Amino acid sequence: MSFTHLQALSSVLAAADELAGYADTDQMLRRAVELARERVGLERVGLYLRDPRTDRLILRGTWGTGANGQTVDEHALHHECDPRDRELLCGLARNGALWQQHDRQLQCTEDPSRSAELGHGWLVVTPLVAARELIGVMYNDTALSHSPLDELKQTQAALFCGLLTGLFLPRRGRFSWPTLGATPTSPWVRSVVRALEENPRSSGESLARELSISPGYLARSFKAEMGLSLVEYRNRRLMDRFFTAMERGQGNLLAAALHAGFASYTQFNRVYKKMFGQSPRAHLTTRSLGAAGPVLGAELSGM
Repeated sequence: MSFTHLQALSSVLAAADELAGYADTDQMLRRAVELARERVGLERVGLYLRDPRTDRLILRGTWGTGANGQTVDEHALHHECDPRDRELLCGLARNGALWQQHDRQLQCTEDPSRSAELGHGWLVVTPLVAARELIGVMYNDTALSHSPLDELKQTQAALFCGLLTGLFLPRRGRFSWPTLGATPTSPWVRSVVRALEENPRSSGESLARELSISPGYLARSFKAEMGLSLVEYRNRRLMDRFFTAMERGQGNLLAAALHAGFASYTQFNRVYKKMFGQSPRAHLTTRSLGAAGPVLGAELSGM
């Protein structure tokens, strides 16, 4: 290994070591975008993470690089990933590749307030993968200088993404994901949201009866406005309360689940496995319980 390659490896390891010291996950992600430029030498970077709360492959923005090389907030941005692209990204390493390169792509700034075209050129997509699960992607290009692709830098970026995946994965549950769906506008849906805030165990039938409307009409109206079913929304509110109970030290898994409003540990276990893909005990033993946090985060623009 040449001295240049040793320096490149050392830069990536130093960057990961710095990120590990951040307690705030969002600040860690912002610094990751900056370090990808400062230590790895990438010109423009955009970091998107898969939203674990939905079966759809939604990649949500975190931080990126603007038209003048500045770090910009991209939390309000998102796009859906095609399942075929997900399979390709997850299988890159098995096929002897570390990134995807796309040529003659439109390059633009992605500020939430405006979008500006910067021209056309190459775009590299580097996946963040763990156990064949797509955790996110890092995009990078050279839209400012129009420089050719540097394979050493892209190899560094792939290693950096692998280390970043390991740092982010235990924190994913407490990341401030935006609220799914739009703000409710109809009086029926607003009433249901308020009622579920007070009592997440309320059933659709009981809520419809209180509002003097049919359960079917309520279910259709809720999903149309909120972007997810009433059952999904209620389960996420219950899970949010569960993580809050755990953070406050309110007993073991069963006690916290019952305190949150789950009717039984069986119901809690079923919802948890559907939402996170593992049983709660298996999932939470891989992380410190203090790293598990709210499923519904700060309200930003949704899907």
